[in-house]
Amino acid sequence: MKVKLIIAIFSIYSLFFTSCFIGKCTDGNCRKGTGTYLYNNGNKYVGQFRHFMINGTGTFTFNSGKWKGCIYTGEWKNNRINGKGIFTYQNGNTYNGEFVKNKCQGKGTYTYADDDYKGNSYTGEWKNNKMDGKGIFTYKNGNTYNGEFVKNKCKGKGTFTYADGEYKGGSYAGEWNNSKMNGTGTFFFADGSKYVGEWRNGKMNGIGTYTYINGKVIRGTWKNNKFVK
Repeated sequence: MKVKLIIAIFSIYSLFFTSCFIGKCTDGNCRKGTGTYLYNNGNKYVGQFRHFMINGTGTFTFNSGKWKGCIYTGEWKNNRINGKGIFTYQNGNTYNGEFVKNKCQGKGTYTYADDDYKGNSYTGEWKNNKMDGKGIFTYKNGNTYNGEFVKNKCKGKGTFTYADGEYKGGSYAGEWNNSKMNGTGTFFFADGSKYVGEWRNGKMNGIGTYTYINGKVIRGTWKNNKFVK
């Protein structure tokens, strides 16, 4: 038996908006009110201002640089993304959730709309632009990981449920490290059998007990998913 978990790692870069505008106000009140500000590089902000700074709610459209094609709509504080909002990437991927000082921080949902991970999504806690805390990662085939994350990796306690593939109908509940089953945990097979014991690098390694559906029990030492003694 080979059991593994692949978590898609992505990065959401920190954004920075200078408090010194380089451009001009083309409509409305960009000092204290609602207006449209067009930057010299083509970027555009439409929304609320206070003290000649972006404050309140508004939409920032990137028309140049590496962020060309991206759009952010949501809350701002002193020229920074701060509060709740939606960031849409060039490829259609989105982050919908909380921000603190231009970074994904708090609770939010990241949805993949492009590339090999299209249809995957993560909903949960974030810290410094990374999945960090408790959350649920859902794969396009219906498989899910529900548990703890540290810096974009499954680490701590969590449950992986198979909705498709070789282990369809099975699940693992236990400890994780480096996005693999590591520590102690229980694997429930679709046929009703189960393994309770130690894991290392996604495989049964250490002391454990395997119980078959007919009641037969094997207790002892396992190495790379095979019973040793």
